[in-house]
Amino acid sequence: MKPAAFDYLRADNPQQVVQHLAQFGDEARILAGGQSLMPILNMRLAQPQVLVDISRSQEMAELVARNTALEIGAAVTQGAVQARPGLIDEVPLLAMALPWISHFQIRNRGTVCGSLAHADPSAELPLVLCALNGEVELVSSRSSRWVSASDFFTGMLSTSRRPDEFLRRARFPQAKAGQAFDFREFGLRHGDFAACAVAVVASRNTIRITVGGVADKPTSREWPQ
Repeated sequence: MKPAAFDYLRADNPQQVVQHLAQFGDEARILAGGQSLMPILNMRLAQPQVLVDISRSQEMAELVARNTALEIGAAVTQGAVQARPGLIDEVPLLAMALPWISHFQIRNRGTVCGSLAHADPSAELPLVLCALNGEVELVSSRSSRWVSASDFFTGMLSTSRRPDEFLRRARFPQAKAGQAFDFREFGLRHGDFAACAVAVVASRNTIRITVGGVADKPTSREWPQ
């Protein structure tokens, strides 16, 4: 199948993105890696008037450890994060989960923020963000706001993002002293959607277990140790 006709706009910085979203609102879609968006367009499950391409934006391709978190810009691919030296020490759970995302060809194009914005309940990255109590920055021409993962994901393929906002970056908390992590996924074969995925974050006082693929969004529970 082929997508319905659309106009193509390129945005090199966040200011251009929010200008386009302010103009087109729900009729615009952000194109970063396209690994989730293009199948939806090809099946005509969405027929936007405009695609706003951010894939070549250097400003939105930042990948930097800042304060106590790893910040990942909207144009950063999953492959770039996976190749980051020292990721296993910075955000061990993210390093454990990335190899489970489809195949390396997909990870080389698909973006971290694109997966978060798509909000597939079987996807690994929303699960990791929820397990770590991470957050995302939503930006519009009016303002910007940081939203916790638990408030961002509202259901299957559904988030709290407003029509004129885009997911500018995500913040994954770095590991703290005394924490331990594990990630397990179960599916028919490697690269398939997860039938069930589990992320564990254990500290001296608590253990937090987050499950994906079994509800309309990742679900977390925390217990004292």
